[in-house]
Amino acid sequence: MAMIDEFPRSQGETRCTYHPDTLTRLRCSRCGKPICPRCGVRTPVGLRCPECAGVRGLPTYRTDHSTLGKAAGVGLAVAVAVGVLWGFGPEWGFFLALGLGFGVAEAMAWASNAKRGRDLQLLAMGMVLLGLAISRAVMAQRLGISLADVNQLDVVFTPEVLREYGGPVSVEAALRLRIIPDWLFAALPLIIGWIRFR
Repeated sequence: MAMIDEFPRSQGETRCTYHPDTLTRLRCSRCGKPICPRCGVRTPVGLRCPECAGVRGLPTYRTDHSTLGKAAGVGLAVAVAVGVLWGFGPEWGFFLALGLGFGVAEAMAWASNAKRGRDLQLLAMGMVLLGLAISRAVMAQRLGISLADVNQLDVVFTPEVLREYGGPVSVEAALRLRIIPDWLFAALPLIIGWIRFR
């Protein structure tokens, strides 16, 4: 019993170089490799394979020290400002996370003339982490929580905590260290900084 192809093959059809399970009649206009519509790149002189079309990522260069210093300065200013605001208004966590991420990233992009690169990514993420730390430090000071209380991770009942929460609470709850949305809110500006300078 002979095997019959499900779809009969027309003359001139061959397998795509990049997608072997796809049959095609197209060829690169430069080198002649078989290509399919998914991998073919439109150029002014016809379809080409990704190699002949020169498809590659944007080049990134190391940023000079003066530009990094300027970007760090404006990123630090935004991180401190948003961190202090977040310390006084933790219930606005989602919006302040967006403000921290976009504020740091866009201020640094402005200061670096829209450069990109790994060094700016790491610097932006460092500024975001600093802003997050400042927000928790301001929150702890506002609630009268000492560093010793934070180190012990014990229940606190300062007058400020009693006024705000109506009773004693754990340090994790007072500083919002255990609540899942707050962890997501903390991750959001880090992701924004990483993507902006990619």
